[in-house]
Amino acid sequence: MESKLIFTVSCLAAVSLAVLVYAIHHNKKNTRRPIADEKPQRKFKRILADNSHSPFVHFQHQREQNGDATTVSHPYGDQIHFLLEHPPQPLKFSLASEPLSMEGPYTWIDKRSELEALSQVLCLERVFAVDTEQHSLRSFLGFTALVQISTQEDDYLLDTIALHDDMCLLRSVFANPAICKVFHGADSDILWLQRDFHIYVVNLFDTARACDVLAKPQRSLAYLLQTYCGISSNKVFQRADWRLRPLPEAMIQYARADAHFLLYIADCLSAELNDKYGSNLFEESVRRSNLITLQLYEKEGSSSGQAAAASILSRYYSSQGTSSSKSRESIIWAACQEAVHVERFCGPGRRRELTFYTL
Repeated sequence: MESKLIFTVSCLAAVSLAVLVYAIHHNKKNTRRPIADEKPQRKFKRILADNSHSPFVHFQHQREQNGDATTVSHPYGDQIHFLLEHPPQPLKFSLASEPLSMEGPYTWIDKRSELEALSQVLCLERVFAVDTEQHSLRSFLGFTALVQISTQEDDYLLDTIALHDDMCLLRSVFANPAICKVFHGADSDILWLQRDFHIYVVNLFDTARACDVLAKPQRSLAYLLQTYCGISSNKVFQRADWRLRPLPEAMIQYARADAHFLLYIADCLSAELNDKYGSNLFEESVRRSNLITLQLYEKEGSSSGQAAAASILSRYYSSQGTSSSKSRESIIWAACQEAVHVERFCGPGRRRELTFYTL
């Protein structure tokens, strides 16, 4: 009797162990781990800025005829200059009397139909906030991996890797002078949107420019988040791999916060601008903001490859606290030319010896 009991218990233990092992294996198999496609840009059908040294071709919205030659100026230059001459009146950027929490849901957009629906939503807004996340590791020009858009009521995260070829659907919304777009430190964002999607911003309020006009002690977004929202921003994700899909929750919250609080911060800054010297300071802030939008993207080295090498080296050595030299720039440019030669003429899968230099 005792031996039968021991046998029964042993069988039950074996079955339980088998079930546990299967469950663990099944969960591992079905758990979606973040994966980064090393070269997602290879799937892009529409690449506006390639790796060649040919000049970047801008969207042709308005043209100036000069004899037989056609020169393309800023596609929305007339609208921007009108805003510079007739600054928009102060508006209510946020209806909230205090920063809105991020406890509510957000909308992840990675399908064309969803982007079309968002375009219709944004057309009805008077103002919305925007931020972008870039990827540049092992990419010559880099590309936009995520765009965050926040309205008064909702936060949207746009998977611009999946939507790269469809982002032109938002071109008319961003170029609409009746809708204000709020950015923080928009200088690079303006150019990246042009480079990747032919999206041009018209009617901008840049919170960094507002800080300049108000002579704030700092102009970083982290400073504004702490000052007006009581939030400490963790910049550990600033250089994260934004190709990851699905994005980890911590990265989603980081990206979402960059746009989520911008409208409230803009409203606080606008109130300060108006309180000091009436609307004059607000108009100056808007003027400085819209001057940024007149920038036009140019590929580094489209006119001079060595100038591109100098620019890249300058940024690198600045970060290292050292200085560059003309000889180093020439060496790096020669190495770049050699690498391009290998890529173009040797083809993938074939190897050629390269000379590496110690700088």
